[in-house]
Amino acid sequence: MTEKERKIDRRVQYTKMVLKQSLLELMEKKPIGKITVTEICRLADINRNTFYAHYSDPFDLLSQIQDGLFLKIKNSVGKLHKKQTVLGLLEEICEAIADNRELCKIIISEHGDKAFLQRVLYIAYDESMSDWTESKTDPDYEKLELLYAFIANGSIAVIETWLGNDMAQSPAEIARFLEEVTNSGIGAFV
Repeated sequence: MTEKERKIDRRVQYTKMVLKQSLLELMEKKPIGKITVTEICRLADINRNTFYAHYSDPFDLLSQIQDGLFLKIKNSVGKLHKKQTVLGLLEEICEAIADNRELCKIIISEHGDKAFLQRVLYIAYDESMSDWTESKTDPDYEKLELLYAFIANGSIAVIETWLGNDMAQSPAEIARFLEEVTNSGIGAFV
């Protein structure tokens, strides 16, 4: 890579960073649907053409921010051994949320996208279903699917509360709580 290419690359990285920061700052005050490209550009001190060179609209920018965070979380979970326990997966997810707490607070806030957290919790879906069905000779997959949906949505509420309380408990404590509640629910089906 030439010096000119590195300089352009640094400018692109800087531009994307200030656009991201500007969007997140605006999302602390209002929902994504009410944020305009003009507001983002004004706050970032970037012109609209530069914004459109990278993103189609504020939703596209938010989507790319979420995709980046999702990949970070998924990659950290993916580094675990293949036969990791559900508790280990939950701990890793909670650690990743804690490591990105400010971003997660905004994304999961009333002005953000609550579906993002559901997407994150479904990282543990395959491992959970595998664990649950191993202990049963004739598992009822339909009930287990409903159980996972119930547990995932309950976990979302717990994580939202945890974020709202400035993460008073450690990620390991939250993960253990989620596992205990999960195991209580599973006991009725396995």
